[in-house]
Formats: sequence, structure tokens, C-alpha cells
Amino acid sequence: MVSPISIRLDEQVNEILSEYVNSKNISKAEFIRRAIVEKLEDDIDVELADKAYKEWNDNGRKTISFDEMLEKYGEV
Repeated sequence: MVSPISIRLDEQVNEILSEYVNSKNISKAEFIRRAIVEKLEDDIDVELADKAYKEWNDNGRKTISFDEMLEKYGEV
């Protein structure tokens, strides 16, 4: 089911958005939907990465820097 949502944009942002979506041949609604989905995916990815990193550290594992890796294993 699709749920409508309303947002308020100032005139300048609305004008820029209109020009952009017209140049891409998409609707404002589609652009906003894509932007929201992308932001949600990015935020979820960051949360999952933070959780995995915390678990990694909590289990006594360590990370090393790129320079430390080169020292340890040499250049490829």
C-alpha cells in the first residue's frame, strides 16, 4: 500500500528540484522516494557496520593500519 506524505520546500529548493527532475525525466515523488530509500539504506549499513566492529573488538580481535600491514606482510 502506498501512503501519501506532504513536505514543504522553500521556493528556491522547489525550483532546483523541479529543474533537476525534469532533466532526469522523473517525478518529484519518485526522486524524493529514491532519496529516502538511499538514506535509509546508508544509515542501516552504518549501524550494521558499527555493530559488527563493536562485536569484533568485544571478541578481542584487533585491526591494524595499512602501514602496519605493509610492515608485517610487505608490499605486493
